Amino acid sequence: MSRSERFIQIEQLLLDHPEGLFQIELARRLGVHKSTICRDVAILTSMLPLMEDSGGRILLNKSGYLHTLRLTMHELEALHLSARLYCKVMKFPFPHASAALRKLAEAQGKVSPALATRIRDTAEELDWFVSGNSKKYSAYRKIIEDLGIAISEKRPVVISHFSRGKQIFQQFRLFPVTLEPHPEGKAVHLIGWDIDTEPPFFRTIKSERIESIMLESPAPGIFSSIPMDLLRERLREAWNIWTSDDEPVTVRLRFSADVAYRVAETQWHASQSLENLPDGRLIWTGRIAEPKEMYPWIRGWGPDVEVLEPEWLRGQHREDFLRGVKLYDT
Repeated sequence: MSRSERFIQIEQLLLDHPEGLFQIELARRLGVHKSTICRDVAILTSMLPLMEDSGGRILLNKSGYLHTLRLTMHELEALHLSARLYCKVMKFPFPHASAALRKLAEAQGKVSPALATRIRDTAEELDWFVSGNSKKYSAYRKIIEDLGIAISEKRPVVISHFSRGKQIFQQFRLFPVTLEPHPEGKAVHLIGWDIDTEPPFFRTIKSERIESIMLESPAPGIFSSIPMDLLRERLREAWNIWTSDDEPVTVRLRFSADVAYRVAETQWHASQSLENLPDGRLIWTGRIAEPKEMYPWIRGWGPDVEVLEPEWLRGQHREDFLRGVKLYDT
């Protein structure tokens, strides 16, 4: 094969083998002399983010690898909507986001200049936030980047995390599974598989409270044993990100006629069902993993919502209302 064909083959082999390959192994697979591969790797280093580990394996640095992607206009619009949501929720500097948006805008420019302009405007909005807060959030940005590497390369991490409840730093060894945004809290949470407990379980950690993170060597074997189907099921039951080992709780709310149409026009949860009452009111029912997580949303409806069940949530809502009334009695 020609040199250009070998370059493509080497790139694909390193993508398929994230643990890396020795040059002699690349030579054997491609049917060429090791010296040929040595010259190829030297040239490819200027074209691809190649690196050599302490054992002599050649690896492709995934965090610096440029992917080729073909998207339709509608797919680009979907990504742009996601970026708009990102702007409203994730209030911390992350220049990788604006860089990705500018690449999307460049790709779309000749097809839909109007969409490209809107994408660039979103990138500018992200950069505006970065410009005033980059120093304040530099350590936090590094943590998000390291977690992204750990998830991508299937590497366990040792995390030092500050517990607000206990007012102490705690250390956890986890396999990071995913980063989940929390829209109401405008925060990012890490969901990781804690194998140092018996039995292992999914632990959710607010990433803003991570003090430090140490990446360990990749462990794809252990990572493949994580019950991802269980996590997906639990996230479907969650209001946002709070999961539970217990059965989901039935939550029933009665909304006034003044807001019933606003409640009915939105799919708030996958399990929700609606019952229209003759007087215009609406009963909303859902099965929620942890109702405490949805309570701020409930309170946001003020006197236009009544909690019917569970009983403990109804009692808490009543007490909060009475406490709020006292603020205006003085």
